[in-house]
Amino acid sequence: MKLLCSILFIAGVLFGNESQAQVLDQMSHNGITREFYYYTPSTWNGTDHLPLLIVLHGLTQTGAGVMTITDFNAIAEANNFIVVYPDGINNAWNANMNVSVSQEDDLGFIEQLATHFQTDFSTNPLRQYLCGFSNGGFMSHKIACESSMCFAGIATVSGGMSDTVYQNCNPSYAPNILHIHGTADAVVPYLGSITTGVSVDDMLEFWQNHLTCDLTPTFNAMPNPNLLDLSHPERYTYTNCTPQGQLELIKVVGGGHQWPGISTLVGGVGTINMDFYSPQEIWDFLDGRECPDTADVTDLEHDAKTVIAIYDLLGRETIFKPNTPLLYQYSDGSVEKKMTLE
Repeated sequence: MKLLCSILFIAGVLFGNESQAQVLDQMSHNGITREFYYYTPSTWNGTDHLPLLIVLHGLTQTGAGVMTITDFNAIAEANNFIVVYPDGINNAWNANMNVSVSQEDDLGFIEQLATHFQTDFSTNPLRQYLCGFSNGGFMSHKIACESSMCFAGIATVSGGMSDTVYQNCNPSYAPNILHIHGTADAVVPYLGSITTGVSVDDMLEFWQNHLTCDLTPTFNAMPNPNLLDLSHPERYTYTNCTPQGQLELIKVVGGGHQWPGISTLVGGVGTINMDFYSPQEIWDFLDGRECPDTADVTDLEHDAKTVIAIYDLLGRETIFKPNTPLLYQYSDGSVEKKMTLE
């Protein structure tokens, strides 16, 4: 019988947010303990098939750090989805970077993490998404290129494709893709570099070809209310893509290696554009995207095992409750006892 114990941290104490709470959990992958934070909205009853967003931090950062910087928890609460923030080993992801930073099987870990939430949290396997900053953005593109698991959309900030991933990219699916990048990014240059990989334009050309979009994107001006940030955003939307795919670029002219809309000293390097709030922009793009009907849903649902009911120890049907031992009944007939500690 499997017993999962998670530790709840109150964000008002640890991360300066009075109303949010995060759960720290862990799993073993390839014999290594991997940690991740996750947030479930207050309306979740333990069996609803909610969307899943996995947010990947940048190099030298952590899941807890990107959780604090972006506050996707508040967006998850308002929009009813589950968000997860895993940690890379030694604060890095193995995205086959031009300059190697990790050799871990992070592709397998993220797939295992997604399967864990499908199985234990009943997340919707057709509505799971990736989001990443910098090294986490590179990892998101690697997963979209190489995973046999369907992620309906990825949204990346200041992170593209290494040369290795670009040259070997062979996606199994046609994901929806939003990319946000500053033209003055000195860490991951917009034009690409020997150390980081291909340019933003080359990466978008690859996805444009894979998604069979029109060659030339449509330009749409975005509001520029903040004239003091020395930058402005431009939206480029590729049209007539495959029915399951959409491709967009938000080009931040003058923007640095940063999350737009988030004024913080620890988020990145360079000019921060304050004309739009990138986490909300990301969710607005991903929300409602689904994997195609042809996706291997059976494989995604880990042999179709999902939660169908929750019972207390007296056998009475109930809903998810923290600090309480509960019995989870699955669609394959198995029952597991779990408790989440707050």
